[in-house]
Amino acid sequence: MVKKKVDLHIHTNQSDGTWDNQELLQMIREKEIDIFSITDHDNIENTKLMLNNNLENNLLFIPGVELSCTYDHQEYHITSYKFSVDNQSLNGLLLYNQKVRKQFNKNIILYFENEYNLDLINNYIDYDNDRKKGGWKTLNFLFEQSLIDSLDDFFDKIIDMNEEMIFPPPKEVIDIIHQANGFAFLAHPASYLKGELLNKEILSEWVEIGIDGIEAYSPYLRKKSDAEYYRGFCKNNKLMISGGSDCHGNFIKERKLGEPEIYLYDLEINKLLKK
Repeated sequence: MVKKKVDLHIHTNQSDGTWDNQELLQMIREKEIDIFSITDHDNIENTKLMLNNNLENNLLFIPGVELSCTYDHQEYHITSYKFSVDNQSLNGLLLYNQKVRKQFNKNIILYFENEYNLDLINNYIDYDNDRKKGGWKTLNFLFEQSLIDSLDDFFDKIIDMNEEMIFPPPKEVIDIIHQANGFAFLAHPASYLKGELLNKEILSEWVEIGIDGIEAYSPYLRKKSDAEYYRGFCKNNKLMISGGSDCHGNFIKERKLGEPEIYLYDLEINKLLKK
């Protein structure tokens, strides 16, 4: 059996990663990854560019995106694959989610203004964010203003802000993915309850909502057997099984490309491989 290494969850500098497409391809080759996807947050610009790239015959690129939704008053992520990049409903959803995130980030700056009695908003609007740093505009701006000292510090202050982004519900997002002829996966289920397993009642709700698969392998797993829990649920419910590193280039250094190490035989993604 030919071992094909897979990473279906990667971020570039079009969301909060640091690498552009050429840098990513260089790393894909160095890590000897055979099948990969770009899953930027609510953005498919680098996915579209990669589709136009003349890749070597041994590399397979699957178009992807990580879409935000609101489930049970919490932000959840749905990775979508093999969709039509020109679908109007999908592109409308991307623009809507980007608008929600942009407004929320503006509200963060206004919150810091109020907390620290500073005039920040005009400087923030004029701030030229360097995408090569990774992260996002608000985070990098607050770092440069010395108002936060770490990523954890940023998120702690956002909790104190007591405001949430409201994205479309999962069913609406999944229906749009299906309209675009794509497949919808519940991304990194181990991340939502601080590493605790999502119970089968919650997973069954996602099945009823319409997911096509679950990302069983991710860097959020507490132990390897947790992946088997999600794999078992997928097999019992005839769902696809995916996995990926959630790599952000040099931004979140503990999430390394190709880790956890996943091979095609670990997954069930035959529908994503068909031409």
